[in-house]
Amino acid sequence: MINQATFSQLQQDVGEQLAIQLLEVYLTESLELIKKLDIDSPQDVLEITAHSLKSSSRSYGALELASLCEKIEHQVKIGGVNAEVSTLITDVHAQSLVTFSHARELIDSTC
Repeated sequence: MINQATFSQLQQDVGEQLAIQLLEVYLTESLELIKKLDIDSPQDVLEITAHSLKSSSRSYGALELASLCEKIEHQVKIGGVNAEVSTLITDVHAQSLVTFSHARELIDSTC
């Protein structure tokens, strides 16, 4: 889900049309990042990808997704790639479906 307060603030800061365009870019880039989040990815790729997705998700109000990515980033740093990371990756993929669907709804309802 996209936090409405965060998205509303973005709309106030940059205007409604630019906020929608930025959300579109977030969706496009995040879909590519999600593809890189795989248990078979090298540890450094997982850490960087989780960090990137965490940061951009926070910026757009995808707080649940950001939180899961932060957990992956932290777990990979302290424990490497393990069963917990695998579970978190599964959770991120599931949450991304919900988050991206909600973002698409926001875009469609504003256009």
